[in-house]
Amino acid sequence: MGKLLSWVVLLMLAWLVLRLLAISQRRRERGQHHEAATGDRAPTRAAPAAKHGERILPCAHCGLFVPASDAVRDGDAVYCSVAHRAAARAGRPPASEAAGRPGRGGP
Repeated sequence: MGKLLSWVVLLMLAWLVLRLLAISQRRRERGQHHEAATGDRAPTRAAPAAKHGERILPCAHCGLFVPASDAVRDGDAVYCSVAHRAAARAGRPPASEAAGRPGRGGP
């Protein structure tokens, strides 16, 4: 009975090794196919492919970066909020600059 169990375990290990080799071969072939089709090297685990998402734009008033879909536009200028668009139109400085002026609660 012990010998039979040993053979079953040995056969299972051999099957596992062959299965892993087949998976590795498929991945290698897929990478070569990708490289031949696009001229690029296939992405590796060390350097994953860049994910292309939404553009991030800086607010013209305060410099905060916001997603393009959340940005408030005024011509070519982009703002993080309606309040900053209004402040920029009125010529008011960002809050961080106003806080640093004497007489405005700054140090």
